[in-house]
Amino acid sequence: MSEVLIYNLPPEKDAKVKMLCRKFDFASRSVERSEYGFTLGHLLGLSQDDTIRDGEDFDEEMLYLSDIRGGMLNLFLDQLRRKKLSVPLKAIQTERNLGFTSRELYRELCAERDAIARGTTQHQGQ
Repeated sequence: MSEVLIYNLPPEKDAKVKMLCRKFDFASRSVERSEYGFTLGHLLGLSQDDTIRDGEDFDEEMLYLSDIRGGMLNLFLDQLRRKKLSVPLKAIQTERNLGFTSRELYRELCAERDAIARGTTQHQGQ
């Protein structure tokens, strides 16, 4: 089932994103800081690994889009834009990032954003 993990959105924005998710029949939930050390696979119920990894928390808004494909992904992102629900960091589920913790995903997205700002296509983590 398609699911959206939500990070650090203010309450009103969080509610609007969740309402949009319901419109698309996507599950959604806000991830608590205490869960940032679990893998994304564990948060989505796709992995039994409940090991918690340490790392630095983050405050920036982020969405993780799980099992949302092609046309539905484009429609959902378009609706976010139309409703002016800007979230700077977004990622879609991949085999590789299911093993990331929320903190690791955040660091990866920031590195990609920095690489784009520098005009390069790769960042140091690759």
